[in-house]
Amino acid sequence: MRLRRPNIFYGWYIVLVSLIADGMKHGSFNRGFTVFYVPVENSIVFPNSVLGFNAQSRTMLGLAEGLGRLMGGIQGPLMGYCTDRFGPRVMLAFGGLMSGLGFILLARTTNFWWFLLVFVVFLSVGFRSGYNNASIAAVNNWFRRRRGLAMSVVSMGNGLGGASAYLVGLLIFVVGWRDACTILGFCILAVVIPLSYFLRRAPEDMGLLPDGDPPESAAAVSDNQARLQRRRGSQVGETDFLAGEAMRTPSYWLLVMATGFRNIVHSGASFLMAPLIIWFMEAGVPVDPLSEQGQRFIIIAAAFVSGFSFLNMVFNPCVGWLGDRVDRRKLSAACMVSGALALGSLITQSGEMWQVVLFVLLLAFAESANPLNWAIMGDFFGRRAYATLRGWQHLPDQLASMWTAMWMGAVYDYTGSFYWALFPLVVLYIAAAIGYWFLPRPPLPRRLRLQQERESARQARAAQGGTVAPEPAD
Repeated sequence: MRLRRPNIFYGWYIVLVSLIADGMKHGSFNRGFTVFYVPVENSIVFPNSVLGFNAQSRTMLGLAEGLGRLMGGIQGPLMGYCTDRFGPRVMLAFGGLMSGLGFILLARTTNFWWFLLVFVVFLSVGFRSGYNNASIAAVNNWFRRRRGLAMSVVSMGNGLGGASAYLVGLLIFVVGWRDACTILGFCILAVVIPLSYFLRRAPEDMGLLPDGDPPESAAAVSDNQARLQRRRGSQVGETDFLAGEAMRTPSYWLLVMATGFRNIVHSGASFLMAPLIIWFMEAGVPVDPLSEQGQRFIIIAAAFVSGFSFLNMVFNPCVGWLGDRVDRRKLSAACMVSGALALGSLITQSGEMWQVVLFVLLLAFAESANPLNWAIMGDFFGRRAYATLRGWQHLPDQLASMWTAMWMGAVYDYTGSFYWALFPLVVLYIAAAIGYWFLPRPPLPRRLRLQQERESARQARAAQGGTVAPEPAD
């Protein structure tokens, strides 16, 4: 009996769940947590010194952020393995539990050491073990031909979260930061954990094929994929590497390096976006942030950050759709060039408003390369060890990017300007562009080459009307 094809492919429900979870992550932590900094700084007790050094509150909060990124890098390989081993549903539920409890415990923070424990162990572990890390692995399993579009739709959660950060600020203003933390914690527990139920590891578990292709058209789909591969440089892969096989290829480490260059810039430019815009608008004449003009600059910078989040939300699906039709490596390189031009436009510090608009526009386009990066990894190495490979990628990535905001701040503290901090960021974006543009497709390991040869021989015998023996299991 011919099975009736569902009206909506279940993979798009996976995308919707991932979008909501990613939006909550960015709204409460990645972008939303910024609004907690000043209330926390004025409400908890900091030590007078640490290891003999004078401890400043902003420095200590920066230390917490750096240690949180370090924890994310250390746990990356383990959490990637757990995602492949236990499935994205378990990891998203675990991330929701840890992050929800983290916000509830943060509301009861009275001193810096308790804050550090909650921020690093609960919030950083929770948000960097589940959420995007789990959902992107699931999306990679459910899509092949439409992988770029699906991952880009999920990444729209970044923009949704950035927009909702203002709601977090309003909540803090109305009820105070401690009650706001408690409310956010219970909201995360009530939303993210139930949503994790709808995540499924792979379409085959539900008797489906990736992209919603019906089983009877598998041969036609394979032909379409072959034509698509030839058209865009063998972008779509049909083979699944083991983690060890992938990590022995230069392609994996070159992808890690290009991604690392991009994320080093991202970690600083996104965290310090508002201060960068304010510095540019000052046009070389520092303005007291408490003055009327300083307050106006802060409001304008906040509006541009909101505009950046909106543009990023618009660009993500557009770039993802385009990435399913052209070589994702070349498109990623173009995005990196856009990022270099964005930061380069600030070097003049002219204070011209059109340059700020250009900066936000170009940087939002550059940030839309994030889902392309994870789609490339799926194209190259398949679905079998995807989360493990992504987890190992996080280790060097976080070790490198955890310092960016700190050294950019140090440059500003020492010189009173971000001028000299912009040049290395531009160079890193250009290096990432070169890495993506020349990124080679990995050669198949011997196991997969033999598997393909057996399959080709089997198909040749079938075409000649011979007896076709079943393929042995790997």
